[in-house]
Amino acid sequence: MDNALLVFLDLGLYDLAESKKELENLAIAAELNVLDSMTQKLDKPTSNYYIGSGKVVELKKTVDVLKIDVCVFDTELSPAQIRNLEEALDTQVIDRGFLILQIFAKRAKTKEARLEIDLAQQKYLLPRLIGLSSSLSRQGGGSFNSKGPGEKKLELDRRRIESNITKLEDQLKKVHLEKKVNQKRRQSNQIPIVALVGYTNAGKSSTMNSLLMKLMRNEEKKVFEKNMLFATLQTQARQINYYNEPSFILTDTVGFVSRLPHDLVNSFKSTLEEVKQADLILHIIDGSNPNYQHQMTTTNDVLDSIEASHIETINVLTKLDLMINQTPITDFKYLSISNKTKTNLDFLIDEIYTRLFGQKVEVDLSFTYEEKSLINALYQSSKIIDISYLEDEIRVKSIIRESQLVTYQNQLLQKELPSNEK
Repeated sequence: MDNALLVFLDLGLYDLAESKKELENLAIAAELNVLDSMTQKLDKPTSNYYIGSGKVVELKKTVDVLKIDVCVFDTELSPAQIRNLEEALDTQVIDRGFLILQIFAKRAKTKEARLEIDLAQQKYLLPRLIGLSSSLSRQGGGSFNSKGPGEKKLELDRRRIESNITKLEDQLKKVHLEKKVNQKRRQSNQIPIVALVGYTNAGKSSTMNSLLMKLMRNEEKKVFEKNMLFATLQTQARQINYYNEPSFILTDTVGFVSRLPHDLVNSFKSTLEEVKQADLILHIIDGSNPNYQHQMTTTNDVLDSIEASHIETINVLTKLDLMINQTPITDFKYLSISNKTKTNLDFLIDEIYTRLFGQKVEVDLSFTYEEKSLINALYQSSKIIDISYLEDEIRVKSIIRESQLVTYQNQLLQKELPSNEK
């Protein structure tokens, strides 16, 4: 494991304490051993080193004393800055964008995720070859994770990178076409989609698993969850078939983080496109995090960038069990839950069904004996109160959702609120 030193420049543009905590977590997620950090306050970055030349001298002493293998800068460095810093420090220098790309490369499992990460890495490297080539070709310590998805060695030749980018874009086009076919199939089945979005490690996968266990009670349907950044890189989808209710599809998406590399956002556009297909978004927010507002803004900015901000959204505060002694949050509407104690999970489920399918209504329906397929569908998606087989019709009293009235409009005799909701 490489020893790392984190470097920050305080320009007064964002919360420095939160940024320090986030970069440290990113470094840990990338399996770096963080030994120390250094901060300088300036009005603007310097063109040669990003930090001041005096700070570079101080940084060099710390690198030598602590035997630092890699310095991680909490910004996006230019090729010249990387080259100058490595010459001055005699150790590997990487920036925030490269660090995030390496985490994604480690976590990518599916074909699509690996192609997207590979493409993002190639596009990131192309303009930075002058600065990074010596860094990535180092042997032994300080050769931090110079790999692509699947432990593939990163390409450092400009012509090959340009060729790779073209090939990767062609391969991704084919994958995206296959996805569009699947999306059209889902749309033709008219099954609504609920997408979970939010900042990385906010509790999206935990919330999805809580909903799956409550609605499906099937361990095999659960998705991977772990208390680490970017545990989920590809969309996970599960069809929910709950007793007495219509079906919907629940999807878990890649988490967001502030100042994501531009090439990474572009490469993951197709994964994020899944969110655009949603009928309802659950914006998962870590209610125990004091910086929740910044994380919400970051997520909303990404939703804006993919033109998904118009989709109906439920704000869901997770980790209610950790918020007991906190001052109540009052600056926006939300529903708070605990995936640990399952508090308020039933309220969230009811809100999801109400937003997707409307309120419950009690109906009297009349079917001909040739419409048994409609009755079978009714059994699967509603609560049957009574059924009578008459000479020339089948009479059914049932509780359905408002959106289902269209399906049974030709059979409808009477409708009213269920007796327990009048």
